[in-house]
Amino acid sequence: MTIMVSGHGIAGLSAALAAANAGHDVALCGAAPATAPAGGIQLAPNGWQALDQLGLGDAAMQCATRLDHIIVRDLASGATLTRLPLTHQYASISRADMLRLLQDAVAARASITLHARLINQAVTQDDGVALVCDDGRSMQATALIAADGMNGFGRRFVTGATPGADYQSARGDMRAGMRGDMRVTMRADIDADDLPAAFAQPASNLWLGQGAHLVHYPIAGGRRINFAVTLSARQAAGNWQARIFRADPMLEQLASSQFQWTKTSLPPAGSPVCWRRGRVALAGDAAHIMPPHLAQGAGQALQDAASLQYALCHSSDIDNALAIYARNRTMAVSAVVRKADISGKVMAFGGARGRLRNMLISVAGPGFLQSWLADVWAGDPHLARSSAKPAS
Repeated sequence: MTIMVSGHGIAGLSAALAAANAGHDVALCGAAPATAPAGGIQLAPNGWQALDQLGLGDAAMQCATRLDHIIVRDLASGATLTRLPLTHQYASISRADMLRLLQDAVAARASITLHARLINQAVTQDDGVALVCDDGRSMQATALIAADGMNGFGRRFVTGATPGADYQSARGDMRAGMRGDMRVTMRADIDADDLPAAFAQPASNLWLGQGAHLVHYPIAGGRRINFAVTLSARQAAGNWQARIFRADPMLEQLASSQFQWTKTSLPPAGSPVCWRRGRVALAGDAAHIMPPHLAQGAGQALQDAASLQYALCHSSDIDNALAIYARNRTMAVSAVVRKADISGKVMAFGGARGRLRNMLISVAGPGFLQSWLADVWAGDPHLARSSAKPAS
């Protein structure tokens, strides 16, 4: 039978490719996005390790922008706090290019079929899983890899989350938003020609302010700049651009009304203890709600796929393969989620704590930042030793 994968994002497409690379027939379910997404992603060495395992590393680098430094600055003064040279492979890529690369790779595999259906019921069986789609059709599969997002069917099915629990979480977020302490991110994808040339320099820039921080880096070969400002809902009210950007001459142009910013809420970070229920396993946002503060969302989704490929290649027993996958990824991802969550809390410091944070980063130098990121960027040790790559 076929391995079913749900979800047409980075996680779903890469999981489908991973299962096909391991020699399985694959059915990819779900609706592809109607329009190309804006913005970009950063991929650290672990993300590139995963892309290499999936057979896409070289193709991805052709449309990526290599970054040579991470620069941390004080948002209030503009002073450089530390500068970390990126000696290993680290690059940005537009989200649209990443999806297009994965879509083309999936389309090129005869063993992958596409189904524009959503899965809304599943029954695990000894030899597979019975699925019911939103159009009422039933399907049988060897296994289901649910990469349909944090609000999708897969996460509810595996973790046992109920609509009541989701409602309570939503009510908590709403109350936090009313208080103004919920964290939100304002995003923009801006043509480099509309900005000072300094923005196109090949670096990932982090500006730490009082209760807010800004990240920006070039994408599309420096032709566009991706921006993300994380702040509280209270700070995001009104003319927030003027308040955040006015302190530094380089940034003040970002307050112009010509630039459009999109607001997204940051959900609570987390990864369930169990990623698997019978022959249904999770991947991507369905498996881990990854805070953006270490730029690991896409990288960890790609690592999920590479780890799935490794497990399927190293065990012909599907139950054992899913157990290997879930065990390896659960332990690895939970540590990254915790570290990203801690990083976000530190970045949100204001007042005396914010000033002390900036001072300590400046005094500690790049070595501290390198040590903080080392285990995150190291990737999966199983993949480093693995020769389970796709056949040519």
